[in-house]
Amino acid sequence: MTAPAPAPLRRPSGRRRAGLAALVLPLVLGMAACSTPAPRVSPSAAGSAGAASETPAPEGQAIPAAPAAVTAAPSAVSQSVTAALQALVVSSPQPSTAQVRESLAAAGFAPAAVEVSASRTPTGLAADAVEVGVLDDNECVMAQLRSGTVATSVLPVLPNGRCFVGSVQR
Repeated sequence: MTAPAPAPLRRPSGRRRAGLAALVLPLVLGMAACSTPAPRVSPSAAGSAGAASETPAPEGQAIPAAPAAVTAAPSAVSQSVTAALQALVVSSPQPSTAQVRESLAAAGFAPAAVEVSASRTPTGLAADAVEVGVLDDNECVMAQLRSGTVATSVLPVLPNGRCFVGSVQR
């Protein structure tokens, strides 16, 4: 006796497909926005970018303005955060949330201005990276500590007056 042929796979109806798209699309776009690093421009690249923007646009097309967050030189706060975190990852390539807070407090940053992601997952494993946000007036110095390296960028403060979206450990 032969086994019956499996039923063919059915595609979701138009209404069901639209519902799936409405659920999945915001999730995908949100993840893409969170994982895209901010551009970093060196002083020499900033000069050449300025020269390129002086070229007239083809008729009927506008030249997009450079992002306001791109600066030629890092701020003193950004340099201080980077230096403190680089010194920390030399001694501890995967520092804990508490170690990051202690390092930034020792560098002179107020605890209320520092936001740090969890260094452990809910199941107790070490996180792949620790995210740090240091609030300074109208900007946030954002840093990521991953495998002994520190990557920083400067972003505007969120409308809620913080650097992180969502909950953070305090």
